[in-house]
Amino acid sequence: MVACSPFGPAGEFAASRHGAVTRSQAAENGLSSKVVRRLLRDRVLDEPVPGVLVVVGSPSTWQQQLYVATLASKRSGVGGTRAAAGLHVMDGYPAGPIELIMPGHRHIDLPDLIVRRAAVPEEDRVEVTDIACTGIARTLCDLGSIDPPEQVRIAFEWAWRAGHSLTWMEETATRLNDDRRRGPRLLLSLIAEARRRDRPTESALEVNVEDVIGSFPGLVRQHVICTDNGDFVARVDFAIPDLKIAIEAHSRKHHFGVAATASDEEREFALQAEGWIVRFVTDAHRRNPDGLRTSLAALVAARTRLFDRAA
Repeated sequence: MVACSPFGPAGEFAASRHGAVTRSQAAENGLSSKVVRRLLRDRVLDEPVPGVLVVVGSPSTWQQQLYVATLASKRSGVGGTRAAAGLHVMDGYPAGPIELIMPGHRHIDLPDLIVRRAAVPEEDRVEVTDIACTGIARTLCDLGSIDPPEQVRIAFEWAWRAGHSLTWMEETATRLNDDRRRGPRLLLSLIAEARRRDRPTESALEVNVEDVIGSFPGLVRQHVICTDNGDFVARVDFAIPDLKIAIEAHSRKHHFGVAATASDEEREFALQAEGWIVRFVTDAHRRNPDGLRTSLAALVAARTRLFDRAA
């Protein structure tokens, strides 16, 4: 706000919108062309692309760059694909490239800008921190057309976990589905798989772990374990219930420190008391998929022998 204070309402308007404003918005907020020229001369304002003004000294973030690009498109363009995923804070998509989806052939002279030519109807548009971008379902469809399926699956699981309707995502993918784009077809397949699995994972690490161990017979996700009396014991990331094997995707981010360690131990003791064995899988294990599968196969074989003898 300090950087914007020399020019009143227009500065406040820009400060609330990533430090950027169009010339017409500046005029609507009391800045004449003459004043704008003076502020540009005095380096209070910069004009990175004709018609869009940026307050000098405002944080130069990738969100600001994306917002400037949408303003330069005369609002025909919206943040799309990886840029939209970054705005939505989807798992697997950090703040990254400046990407617009827009129709026509308008050229925007901004460094590092990626433009994808397509129409985005109103039903597929939203605003995130005042930046126009594609909505979550449309973004997943677009990502599916350019990125590896395993990366898109991580983003999809994030959307499902966050409570976005599978039916709504399915309707969007069906509307956008055609022979030229693989993204909507990928999203439809992920939705069909989600309905079979019934519940989402709880982290990107779980998605990555499931990619490695998902072929084991009888494996289920987010399994609730109770005592014989029906009292709740734990909900585990993955389980092979017939063999009482619990598999936990273990992240230092959520399992670090004395309190977390003690809590994990108490939970493991409670599971052991019910006859369960717990296998913890870290991201390091996941990055050695052959070793992880071999280790888990040995555990499955040992538990199978144990249960066969007990029978």
